[in-house]
Amino acid sequence: MHLRRFFAACLQGFRSVTRKTVLLWVGLFGLGVLVGALLLTAWRLPGVSSWALSMIDPEPTPTPEATAAPVRLPAFEVSQAQQALIRSLILHTERPERPRFQIMKYTIQQNDTPWSIAEKFGLAIESILWGNEGMSANAGSLQVGQVINILPEDGVLHTVQEGDTWEKIEYLHGVAMREIVAYPGNQFPEEPPYELVPGQKLIIPGGRNPIVWQDPGPQVIPGKGRQSPGFYSGPLIGVGMGFYIWPVQPVRITQPYWAGHPAIDIDTYTGQPVFAADSGTVIFSGMSEAGYGNLVIIDHGTGYWTYYAHNDVNYVSAGQAVLQGQQIAESGNTGNSTGDHLDFRIRVAGGAFIDPTPLLPPAP
Repeated sequence: MHLRRFFAACLQGFRSVTRKTVLLWVGLFGLGVLVGALLLTAWRLPGVSSWALSMIDPEPTPTPEATAAPVRLPAFEVSQAQQALIRSLILHTERPERPRFQIMKYTIQQNDTPWSIAEKFGLAIESILWGNEGMSANAGSLQVGQVINILPEDGVLHTVQEGDTWEKIEYLHGVAMREIVAYPGNQFPEEPPYELVPGQKLIIPGGRNPIVWQDPGPQVIPGKGRQSPGFYSGPLIGVGMGFYIWPVQPVRITQPYWAGHPAIDIDTYTGQPVFAADSGTVIFSGMSEAGYGNLVIIDHGTGYWTYYAHNDVNYVSAGQAVLQGQQIAESGNTGNSTGDHLDFRIRVAGGAFIDPTPLLPPAP
């Protein structure tokens, strides 16, 4: 009975609430839901979340930051060989090298040769001779302590003589006058006349000269071969096999074959054994009058002779038969030489010297 009265009273109260009041409560509820959604969104935005936290708690408790996991990269592997040019670090500025137009001086050192000097200054071997008038390619043309000229480029140094003309100089060296007077090192005026004064030194760029040298041993009279004076002219009692071995070991070439040096120079030490490059008959053994020291010449009976110069001691004599590989001398520095070496030559019998290198096995 009482419960029925209670529900009846609640229904009566609800009916008494106006429609406007219901709408007000519904609106407040919706506004609360909207504010809650906005706060949740702001929480997830960077920079705004801290503001939202401050609205809830002015002094939030700090939380440790999460440590990001390290990123693992794949190992670097080179699929094929790579090449690169690496430039050295330059910590200061240098002036670039300027072209040289003047003659410079050089003092001959121990074991110098025209070839080694030419390599040192980037010149042709002939330019070492042609830059020093009167210098030949003979042994003794270079002496330790001697001071020589080094041209600024390949060519000839010409000293003007009494009676020289431009036509004569052009003919001698194969270079036109206009190229000679235009060369800065000659210091001619820009306009003619271009006078020649006796004693004047002219650099002939690209010029050429005859190359003069003398046989190491007795001079061969054309057409006579070893019948020329100074050679053994008897019967050949030893004959070669037609191929050659190196006369000294190890092999280190200090000067190659070239027009002014029809031989190869091989580095040696005093007393080093010198061997016959092929079997044959000795046709000369003695001191060279041309500055090549103790010299041995062998006729192999195959149309070729071999020469062995600057020996300290010769072990064979003219008319003796030798076998390939037999010791014939000890190497040295006799005659006109700047250091121990063997001057080795191959000659067509009684004719021209030829480059020995193609006739020898590859250097070990």
